[in-house]
Amino acid sequence: MARFLADDQPRPRTPLLTYALMLVWAVMWAVQLLRPDDGNIEDSAQALACRWGMVPAHLTGQGGAVATDPCVVLSSEHSPWAEALTAQFLHASWWHLIANLAFIWVFAPAVEERLGRARFLPFIIGAGYVAFLAEAVIDAGSPQPIIGGSGIVAAVLGAYVVLFPRARLHLAWTAERRGTGLPAWIPIVLWAAWATAAAVTGAQAGTANWVHVVAFALGALLAIPAGTGRTQPARPEVQWVRVAIARNQPEAEMIQGMLTDAGIPAYVRRMAGFDVPDYLAGGPRDVMVPGERALEAHALIDPMDDGAGTAPGA
Repeated sequence: MARFLADDQPRPRTPLLTYALMLVWAVMWAVQLLRPDDGNIEDSAQALACRWGMVPAHLTGQGGAVATDPCVVLSSEHSPWAEALTAQFLHASWWHLIANLAFIWVFAPAVEERLGRARFLPFIIGAGYVAFLAEAVIDAGSPQPIIGGSGIVAAVLGAYVVLFPRARLHLAWTAERRGTGLPAWIPIVLWAAWATAAAVTGAQAGTANWVHVVAFALGALLAIPAGTGRTQPARPEVQWVRVAIARNQPEAEMIQGMLTDAGIPAYVRRMAGFDVPDYLAGGPRDVMVPGERALEAHALIDPMDDGAGTAPGA
């Protein structure tokens, strides 16, 4: 099945949480658009951003003249600790929203699949939350609200570049195009370098660049620990057989993706007898399919293989 503006990582399951996050962002943007854009302190789009965005001066307790700023006063209606969460679901402009949606569409599904649904949202939103707090400490006296899902996006990018260092990007992707395309780490690393330079130099005033930097670092540092010990999703009671032995996790996922794209259920397991932790990409992997699909899988993987030697999976 073709996917547009996508990576080449297999998607055994529909990335429901990724799509839910995108939907919430779109709905909240509609709520913002329905507010008047006149700056009134009751129900304008600006008032909404002040109430539910994160205002550094409110969180850090700055006094003096800044405490009487209208935005700080509106922010004081709620706990600043809650606003560091709610701010991640508001956006400042159409371009801000569209850019974040595009990044999440491409990179989040693979991260959701690798971490599992129970861990995915707490991981990326938690990283974004800490990044917002860091921005507030760095810009402690600012009365301007900080909003946007860029912290979540940065956490996804940081996790992605660690978990999928060999992934590639395509404008249009099909199983036949594996191994082609742009290495995903190139645009991610360039973006991270640009965000870091902007944060250090103070360029792009009005952009919370430290949110990007801190969230990206957290995503990269914590991605592997976050996935440690994750159990495989439940599978139906069928007899699984091994159809391929891969040298490592990325190679196994490539084969798995080729099979699933052809409609053949497949999963990857660590080969027995090799003492390599499950969360590391190194070490051989077995690629398993239902027994009744084994011959079909062999024909797809290696047309010269007649399926002889296929052994039942444990």
